[in-house]
Amino acid sequence: MGELQTAIEACRAERECVVVERDAFQQFLTRVQQIEPARFDPSETSPTNTTDRSQAIDSPANSGDIALRSVLSAYKETILSVPHYRSGYEETLAENLTAELGEDIVTSLATNKRLTSAIQQAIVDRSQNAIDVRTDLIGGITDEIDLLGDYQTKLSTIETRQQNLCTHLDAVQTRRSEAAFDIWCGLQELESELDEIVKQRQTDLRDPPVAESPSGNTSVEKVDFYTYLYSESDAPQYPVLSAIGDLGTALRRDKKQVSSHLG
Repeated sequence: MGELQTAIEACRAERECVVVERDAFQQFLTRVQQIEPARFDPSETSPTNTTDRSQAIDSPANSGDIALRSVLSAYKETILSVPHYRSGYEETLAENLTAELGEDIVTSLATNKRLTSAIQQAIVDRSQNAIDVRTDLIGGITDEIDLLGDYQTKLSTIETRQQNLCTHLDAVQTRRSEAAFDIWCGLQELESELDEIVKQRQTDLRDPPVAESPSGNTSVEKVDFYTYLYSESDAPQYPVLSAIGDLGTALRRDKKQVSSHLG
């Protein structure tokens, strides 16, 4: 059952990362709500190209708007301070803001060069969405961990019964043919139980606990929940089916071996 334990550990690690992200967004949202936005004067804005936009966000020191600098500082000190963001992503502040809150937010901040009430509310709304998505994801990962534990218990029970049957045959000294037949039937029953577990897991896979992309950014292409969980882990993408396949192979092997003792 090594695949299942590896999968459980991968899910726990991912859930911990998502919890940290959610909490960071909550801290960021709270700080943004406490900032006093600037008054907006349309006459003071000017077109900003992509290069200028990145410079305005990544190097805001020249901006006269304290509120804008406060937002960017809050983002750096919360979201960008998440350990796995620092170690796993090589993104600028503008790139990360774009990925998490949307390109329109970054464009508005860079173009206006200040934090208006409208932009502030948009940032709050997008941050709340990021929190909600991650909260749902945490629940989904927890559901998967619980399911993996249940499958681990069921499959371990079948594996133990399989081993006990084969051990019993080795201990039989007389009427081995009759004992072999009973053991073969027992192994056949275990195979049937395994088939039912396969059907149950396939039902799970058709209805994942989280249907949406794990990213809060709606522009990101949706990712299958199980691909998201396992593609970058040491576990197979379908750990339950993989464990079932291994156990099924062992049952068929034992049935073949027991058959040699029949009649």
